[in-house]
Amino acid sequence: MKRIQNSPLQLLFLLMMLFAFTSFACQLGAALETTPTPRARDRDDEAEDEPEPTDEPEATPAAAEPTPEPAVDPSGEPTPIEQLQAATVQIFAKQVINGRLQTIWTGSGTIVSPEGVILTNAHVAAPLSPGLATLYNDPELLFGDEPDQLVVALSASADLPPTEAYVAELAAADGSLDLAVIEITADLDGNPLDPTTLDLPFVAIGDSNSIRLGDEIRILGYPGAGGETITFTRGNVAGFESQNRVGDRAWIKTDATISPGNSGGLGVNAAGQIIGVPSFGQEAIGGAINRLRAINYALPLLEAAAANNAYESPYVVSGTGQETFVHVTWADDFSDADQCAIGPRGSYPSNTTLAVAIFEFSGMVDGEQVLIAWWLEDELLSSVVLEWNEGASGECTAVYFHNYGDPIPNGNYAVEIYAGDDLAFVGAAETAVGSGSSNSTTTTNTSKDGVLVEGEILDADSGKPLSGAVIFILQPGTDLDAWLDNPTDAEIYAFAETDQKGYFFLPEPLVRGVEYPGVVGLTGYHNNEGFLEFSADDPDSIYLTLELSK
Repeated sequence: MKRIQNSPLQLLFLLMMLFAFTSFACQLGAALETTPTPRARDRDDEAEDEPEPTDEPEATPAAAEPTPEPAVDPSGEPTPIEQLQAATVQIFAKQVINGRLQTIWTGSGTIVSPEGVILTNAHVAAPLSPGLATLYNDPELLFGDEPDQLVVALSASADLPPTEAYVAELAAADGSLDLAVIEITADLDGNPLDPTTLDLPFVAIGDSNSIRLGDEIRILGYPGAGGETITFTRGNVAGFESQNRVGDRAWIKTDATISPGNSGGLGVNAAGQIIGVPSFGQEAIGGAINRLRAINYALPLLEAAAANNAYESPYVVSGTGQETFVHVTWADDFSDADQCAIGPRGSYPSNTTLAVAIFEFSGMVDGEQVLIAWWLEDELLSSVVLEWNEGASGECTAVYFHNYGDPIPNGNYAVEIYAGDDLAFVGAAETAVGSGSSNSTTTTNTSKDGVLVEGEILDADSGKPLSGAVIFILQPGTDLDAWLDNPTDAEIYAFAETDQKGYFFLPEPLVRGVEYPGVVGLTGYHNNEGFLEFSADDPDSIYLTLELSK
C-alpha cells in the first residue's frame, strides 16, 4: 500500500495548473455506485474494460526501415538518435480473454541483433519468473498470468506511434535480475519467419563495468504517460548499487527521468551502446534517482538464447522441502536482539495496535522465498513475499500485523506462512482481538468507525493503469468548485497518488453517513469530480475502479 508522507499541497501545486478545472460528466460519486467491491477485480473484469475489438483484420504495418548496421558509430562519435529510436520497440503482452486476444499490459524492449533478439524486463515478458516477486516484494507476481502472446511493435518515426509488426517468444528469463530475452519468430498472422532475413536495426552491447560516475546516459522507451510515441530523456550516472547474491554494480543509478512503461527499454552511453535496462519496482525507484539493471548481468541470458540452451537463474535459491514453522506464542512485542516474545499472551484486548506471532523454525535456506499472509475472519488483510535471511533454524522469529499506530479491528486473526519453490504451507497461528477468545466477532474497522478506500485509476479509453494520478478527498462541507479555484491544505481530508500499477490507498478512513467531496486528476486528462458517501451497510474496505478521459 502506498502511503503519502509529504504535504499534500506540495504535490497539489505541482499538478494543479495541469488539471482541467471543468465539471466532468463521469462523476466520482457515480463511479462509486457502479464499481465498489471489497476485493480487487479479477481478470475477467479487466477484460470487460478493454475496448471491444472489431471483426476487421488488423492491418500489417510497415516496419521501420531495416539497417544492417548496429546503432553505434565505429568512429566513436555519438550515435544518431534515429538509429536508437528504430531499435527501441514496444512490447504488447496479450491474453485470450472471453475468446479474444487482448492487450493486458505493455512495456519496452531493445533489439540487440539484426535477427530479432530483444532484451527487456522479466516483468514485461515473463512475470511469473522465479525470484521476481521477492525482488519487488509483490505477491501479485506469484499468482498472475503469463501472457499468451508477445507482440513487438516498431516505430518508423519519432512522431508516430509504433505499429505491431511481429510475434515473439520467450528465450530466457531471470526474475532475480528482472531481465528477459525474447526472439521474433513469426509475423502477425502467425507465419514463421527466418530470423536471418529480418535484418532489423539493433543496438550494440556495451560494458557496464566501464562506465563512471557522471557519464552521460540516454533513455528511450514507451512510458505511456507521455502519449503513444517514443520518449527520450537524458541524464548522468549518479552512482551504483549492489544486490544481495547478485553482486556489485547490479544497479546503475541515474538522474535521467524514467517513467513506468519504460520498463525493459534502452539505456545507452554516449557512444550509443546499451549499458543498462530501465526497471521499476521497490528496488528500482528512489524519488528523483532511477535505476537500470547493468547490462553485463544480461550477457548469460543472451548467450543461452543464442545457443538455444535453457537458462536457469544462479540467483534463485531453492528450498529444502523440509521447511517447518511451529507457533510458540502471541506477544505484545518482540526483542530486536533475538526476535523472542516480549509479553507473551494468547489473545488481545480491544484497541490493540500490534499483534505479534512468535515461531520456531527449521529446514530453511537463506535466500529462499517466504510468503506471509494475514487474515481477519475470511478476509485477506495483507501479504508479503520476501527472501529468508535468518538462517537454517532458530527458536524465535517474529511476524506481526499493525495499523500504523491506530487500533487494529476486533475479530479472529490468522497468520499463514508458505516457503520454498512451490510456496508450500509451513505454519500458521490464530488469535482473537477484542474479546479475549477465539469466538470474538469483527466490530469496527477503526476507532473512527470508517471505511478504508483503495483502488485503481485507469485510462477510460484503453483500460491501462495510470501512474502518478492523484485523488483528493476534501473535508465534509467543502465547496468543491471553490476549492479547485483556491486550494488550501486545511480543507484536504485525505489524498493519495497512484503507483506504477495505477494503485492508490487513502490513509484515512471515511466516516459512514458523511458526504465527502473528491477530485481525481492527472496531467493531460479531464478531472473526475464528485462525492463519496458510505452507509452502515457498506463493507469496512472498499476497492474503487476510477477512470480518467482525455
